[in-house]
Amino acid sequence: RREREREEKRMEAKRKREDEFAGGGGGGGKVVLGYWAIRGLGQPIRLLLEYSGTPYEEKLYHAVWKECGATKVKKIDREEWFGVKYELGLDFPNLPWLKDGDLKLTQTGAILTYLAEKVGMNGKSAEERAKIAMLYGLSQDVRSRYTRAAYSPDFESMKQDLVVFLEEKLKDLDAYLKGSTSGYLVGDGVTYIDLLWYDLLDQFKLVKKEVSEVDILKNFSFLETFYMKIHNHPSIEKYRNSSAFIQQLNNTQATFK
Repeated sequence: RREREREEKRMEAKRKREDEFAGGGGGGGKVVLGYWAIRGLGQPIRLLLEYSGTPYEEKLYHAVWKECGATKVKKIDREEWFGVKYELGLDFPNLPWLKDGDLKLTQTGAILTYLAEKVGMNGKSAEERAKIAMLYGLSQDVRSRYTRAAYSPDFESMKQDLVVFLEEKLKDLDAYLKGSTSGYLVGDGVTYIDLLWYDLLDQFKLVKKEVSEVDILKNFSFLETFYMKIHNHPSIEKYRNSSAFIQQLNNTQATFK
């Protein structure tokens, strides 16, 4: 009987989650963003929502260390997400996810493109959108190398080479930005790719501090100016100083977080 009652409660909770998820966005027509309680892949989306003034709510999932079994071996528990992953009606369940009315999306690039299109921050021409896509692809390559080191137990021995790699890529990006008349990466105003690279630069500054007190942008004047323009924008500054801003960069199991 007790087992049956537990199962009934579980099914009732599942139906409630499905009903809530099917009922549109958040309160007052807000979009809902689901992601880990870290910056990670979710932060560029948050920055886009904040910069554009788009009302939104967040569903944050937590990964925590738990002792398992008689030996009390510590393992990462991601049940907050994996317990509901296939109960939200997502076509391709993953984090981050976004819900806007009846639309449910996963995959960072798709979410960023969709939101940027809605608020006019995805370029003004086919050429601009192609450049944005190019810079997004570059960011994925750079982020992959960064996160591979950040999540490795050997981060301490990898961080010096990581900084060398990052500075090589930032040198190229600084040279690219030199050709911009607006000071932004594409076109004459802020696009989502500016916010994405701003967040990466913010994290890379912290990586560099692991090996040196010299700022990673010191020798990249165009990137430094670009970074400060985004950093000091009123909407971004307000967000950075709010309780909603997440400090943790990478998830609980990461060495560099």
